[in-house]
Amino acid sequence: MKRIICLALCALAALLACACDNTKDSSTPTQAPPVETAAQQTPDSVPPTENGGSVNLKKFINAFDTKPTVTEQKKIYDDEKLSVSLKGIDYTAVSGPQLQLTIENKSDKEIVVQSPYSIVNGYMITPELNAKIAPSKSTDCSLTLPYFKLAIAGITSIKKIEFALRSVDSKTYNPIATTELITVETSAEQVKEAECDESGQVAYDDNDIKIILKGVNTDRAYSDGTEVIVYMFNGTDQKIAIRAKDVVVNGYDMTSAMNSTILPDKRAVDVVTIYKLDLKEHDIEEIDSIKVSFTIKDADNWETIDSTDLISVTLPEKSTEPASEDQKTK
Repeated sequence: MKRIICLALCALAALLACACDNTKDSSTPTQAPPVETAAQQTPDSVPPTENGGSVNLKKFINAFDTKPTVTEQKKIYDDEKLSVSLKGIDYTAVSGPQLQLTIENKSDKEIVVQSPYSIVNGYMITPELNAKIAPSKSTDCSLTLPYFKLAIAGITSIKKIEFALRSVDSKTYNPIATTELITVETSAEQVKEAECDESGQVAYDDNDIKIILKGVNTDRAYSDGTEVIVYMFNGTDQKIAIRAKDVVVNGYDMTSAMNSTILPDKRAVDVVTIYKLDLKEHDIEEIDSIKVSFTIKDADNWETIDSTDLISVTLPEKSTEPASEDQKTK
């Protein structure tokens, strides 16, 4: 019963994520994606990751660069529906750095403003924003860039932030409009977007798209379970979505929920989470093997571009040393 509930929730989350990626003005909800079709597959044999890709979030946050500032600006974006002003950047929030914004609702209906995606230093970073605004009113709000998303992308200092805003009807949550990308530059030293680490297990490299497994993360507090870190690059001229299709642990099928939207010529790092609930259901106390496959789709029409076969993930070597104090507290 638990597994059925978990699968149902993840399926609902995937459908909602697809609807959120629709950037066209519409007064009706986005339709569900069509059934997947077969596509070219990749071999199971891939090179190993060198270091296992473990991310210690506490250490990352302590070392994060909090010096860069932004200049306060009025109307960094303005159209017939929304006006956006920039007030500053705040690093004191526990969840991550926050762009301080003032958003004006120019319409005659109450709306909720969200952010479907953002790009930091060339990497897609899923932001957090949810602001309800009354007709012809303004509100102060924050666009949060979660520390964990920055950590797995290796971003330790923010130079350039690009983000879109989407307005929806506050009662029906039907989409109203999505802005073009809004760009904010900080005072940080120049960060070259082309500098990135593409080492690891090559799961897919074709059609100007790359999927690379960076390792297995077991060092993050408060996670939902073990995480396979996945680097992705979209070298095409279309917006794509990369999903974890199948996840198999110790021979058992697991719930998969990774669904990343990547704009043209951008990168992303996300995780395939192996949920504790699934492990418990199959009495798995120790992970001996992980296999994962991916589906690549056109994010606008949800047509399948390609997919991979199940790929064996290289697991980090098991340590024989006693747990550190940091690990004991997690």
